[in-house]
Amino acid sequence: MKSSSYASDSLKDVEGKKQSSFSRLFNWFLIISFILQVVIGLIIIVCVIGGELSKMQLVSVENELGSRMETLDRYLGDRLSLLEDYSRMPDIVAGAMNPTANIVDFIDSLSMLKEKAFFCLQNNQGRAIYSSQATTVFARKGEAVQNLANGKKDVLVDVVMLKEKGPDCWYWRLNVPVLYNGLPEGVLSAYIPISFETISTARDTGAVCVSIVCEGQTILSRGQAHEPTFTLRVESAFPGIGLVQVVSNRDVNQRVEYLVTGMIVVLVLGTLVLFGMFRMAGKKFLVVPHARLQALSDELEKEVEKRTEDLKMRTVQLSIEIRERREAEKEARETGQLVSALLEGIGAAFYIINPVTGKIVRSNLVVQTMFGLSPHQLSGKLCYQVFAKFPENVKELLCPDCISNNAYVEGIAHRADGQPCPVSRHLVSVEIGGEECIGVMLLDITERKTLERRLNIAQKLESVGGLASGIAHEINTPIQYVGDSIRFLEEVFGDVAEIMEAESKLAAKCREAGSHAELVERIGKLSEDADLEFVMGEIPKACSRALEGTERVAVIVRAMKNFAHPGEGEKTLVDINQALENTTTVSKNEWKYVAEVTMDFDPIPYVQCFAGDINQVFLNILVNAAHAIEDVVGDSGNQGTITVSTRKYEDIIIVRISDTGAGIPLENRDKIFDPFFTTKEVGRGTGQGLAIVHDVVVERHGGTIDVESTLGQGTTFVIGLPQKG
Repeated sequence: MKSSSYASDSLKDVEGKKQSSFSRLFNWFLIISFILQVVIGLIIIVCVIGGELSKMQLVSVENELGSRMETLDRYLGDRLSLLEDYSRMPDIVAGAMNPTANIVDFIDSLSMLKEKAFFCLQNNQGRAIYSSQATTVFARKGEAVQNLANGKKDVLVDVVMLKEKGPDCWYWRLNVPVLYNGLPEGVLSAYIPISFETISTARDTGAVCVSIVCEGQTILSRGQAHEPTFTLRVESAFPGIGLVQVVSNRDVNQRVEYLVTGMIVVLVLGTLVLFGMFRMAGKKFLVVPHARLQALSDELEKEVEKRTEDLKMRTVQLSIEIRERREAEKEARETGQLVSALLEGIGAAFYIINPVTGKIVRSNLVVQTMFGLSPHQLSGKLCYQVFAKFPENVKELLCPDCISNNAYVEGIAHRADGQPCPVSRHLVSVEIGGEECIGVMLLDITERKTLERRLNIAQKLESVGGLASGIAHEINTPIQYVGDSIRFLEEVFGDVAEIMEAESKLAAKCREAGSHAELVERIGKLSEDADLEFVMGEIPKACSRALEGTERVAVIVRAMKNFAHPGEGEKTLVDINQALENTTTVSKNEWKYVAEVTMDFDPIPYVQCFAGDINQVFLNILVNAAHAIEDVVGDSGNQGTITVSTRKYEDIIIVRISDTGAGIPLENRDKIFDPFFTTKEVGRGTGQGLAIVHDVVVERHGGTIDVESTLGQGTTFVIGLPQKG
């Protein structure tokens, strides 16, 4: 027994020694690993990360200075934009053009985004027309003003000192030209106090010194940096203006040292935590293995029981999930049916494309109806093959390969009958069978485009009317002066001619009597040199030709004023014959080289209509007629004929406009009133002219428009307008 007990004790001692030896080796391994990790970490932090942090701090300072400069550029740019808006105001332009105009109160009312500011207005020679306070002394002069006034420079920005000391001694001086019809008439200047609030940032501290410089001179400084320092400078978008920032190296290095010290502390603490964790894990798994194994065995049995119970619960949950999924699939089917019904209800064509294969996965009934395709022609077919008969740009519209930034675009598609149809395309992301697909929804926007076209017509007529009326008014007055002056010359020339005739007889008498021979000879020589007989005969003819020209200009001016008179919001009584004459006169530049216009008007009553719209209808058809004749005669010098006639049948006024052009092919006659349809080359036609004509005559006036055309002979448009609108 003693021997057995002794052997057992010896075995325990041996195992204890082995365990103690292994434990010491493990502890030494952990200590050495800890030391190596700390040393390597210190080297990386100090040598690598420290240098990168220093660079990052410098980049941060540069970014901060750049942010200040962006703020300053934006500040000056906003005020220059406002000053340019002021320079376009009619009162400022009038003041620059007419120095006697009283604009003092108006300029005194100007402000610069709620900041104190002074303004100065100068003419082209640099003389101040208006100035406030002491700005006259600092108004721009010499070459700078000439550059602005002559349009060589758009704006000028610099700095001036309005007073020697005080909080607001330095001011920004902003200069922009005052333009009238694109020509400079003067210079408008604004003087704004310089303040650091315009370039302040959220990171402003007292450790930096920021200065505003202009042409190398420091204007204003704020802050103080401790030695040693380094200086950064950035130039503004406006020449001569910049920012200088002086930063303390000590502050930058101190921040880097704080960061590096923090990282070292974290490294040491983390390594200590890992050391303790590894030591505890080694003690737990190596020192008492048998106890741990037994505990693991017990825990494994408990885990098996727990997993068994968990498996039962998961089986129940799986049954619930299957039921919920079936209900969700049913709801999804119902939702899909609802969406399909909604899309078909609003007339939206919808189909889904697999972007990888380019095939159409699904489509609704509207797609099949719109393009005249059966379901088997769409499903599973390549999109480009399905729409292969359409032009390339239409295929790109209908077959997108990705959504990107073009989720919504507008374009022209073609219906089953070949008619063009404006559509809007919407792209949405759709997942089918775990694959990302593209949902394409097409909406017919013909009605919206029609409304936009009507609005465009109204806006064009309004703008053209205002411009043409203004031009006609400006031309009318000087033409009247010229006509009156020519009539005066024509009237007094008769008296002058009688005097010249009497003078000629007197010279003849003197020549016969032999008196005043030298004077008579000089008069004869001067008359011969001046070809007086020819001049006296041509002056009345020249006056007649000049009067005829001024009368022609007056007729054109009246036609422009009548044609371009802005339309009212409701129908008015319009003289159709006069409207056709005015439109023919205004459009003369389109037809005068290629055609002659013949007018055959019956006396017809006034028609209740929209005057501006009807003028646009006549203009579009006349221009089309001129183009058709030009395509036939070319540069041959021959001229075709445009015939314009009016007749009255019961309560309908019929307007016929015929040309001797090439005629319209039979296959195009049903398309000429379609939006965007044109046979003209790019830049000559948009396909909108006859669509506008049809819309105005049929939709807005309840009239009719027909076309009669014979190839090789010409085309006639017949417009029927109800007399009472």
